[in-house]
Amino acid sequence: MKKETLIKTGIWALIILVALFLLQIALSVAKSIKKPTAVVFNVNSIKIASQVVPHIMTVQGLVEGDPQVKVYPQISGKFARNNVVEGQMVGRDSIIAYIDRDVIGATYELAPVKAPVAGMVTKLYYLDKGESASPQQPVAEIANEDSIKVVFNLGQADLLKIKKGQKVKISYISDPAISMDGEVVSVPPVVDSDIMAGTVVVKAVNKGKTMKIGMSVNVNILYDQPEVFMVPEKAVLLSDETAYVYVNHGGKVQMVTVNIDYRVNDKIEIKGALNEGDEIITEGNFKLYDGAMVDTTPPEAKKAK
Repeated sequence: MKKETLIKTGIWALIILVALFLLQIALSVAKSIKKPTAVVFNVNSIKIASQVVPHIMTVQGLVEGDPQVKVYPQISGKFARNNVVEGQMVGRDSIIAYIDRDVIGATYELAPVKAPVAGMVTKLYYLDKGESASPQQPVAEIANEDSIKVVFNLGQADLLKIKKGQKVKISYISDPAISMDGEVVSVPPVVDSDIMAGTVVVKAVNKGKTMKIGMSVNVNILYDQPEVFMVPEKAVLLSDETAYVYVNHGGKVQMVTVNIDYRVNDKIEIKGALNEGDEIITEGNFKLYDGAMVDTTPPEAKKAK
């Protein structure tokens, strides 16, 4: 009996020793396994601040005199001769050209064609004596250089942004340094249904006759000056359905959906659930996800530590 008790005691003792040994091994293995560290993404960021941003629309056109008119004869006949040369300044009612009535069996004095306005003769349409002339065909064009206008068409989306009285800057396409201030003087009340556009006219005083008739210019129209948030374009990410940015909240980012609007150089206007001083991720954002951990410490600051 004692022998059986001793055997059972020995077996239990052996089981306990084996269990303790296995437990010690398990604890050692558990200590040797490193806990996974959270992934922290190194990124760059900026803090946004609202600012007044001029919204400018740029269109192209040709400089015209104000006024700039074509000169038509009042009678039909044959062209006799021009009384002026291109580039010549003329007054109102100055004789521009003469028309021969060319009526068989009758003799008439040459009929003068007079300038309806004062200005510079920019073009003469007839050169050869004897060409047929009629009231439907101009003999010349006259432009006033002291004041200029630029006429252009805008589509309906852009037309909605333009109003009479808005300020413009007119500058040469080939040399933007040459420019002058003007304003919008005419905006159509309706859109031409044939071309789904409308004709806009801007005018300016041509001080020093800086702008030459017929030159190509850019017209920059200031149509709005809202107070908005501007960020680098690379801060905005695009999906199939929306645009979004990542906002850093104490080392953890939140994805915020935004609407994008006006662009200036490499910056873009964003609108959404954003507040003054929010920290927007600008670089390294392509690998982020909502709730990701980030470090915005500059590399040089890390080295200093």
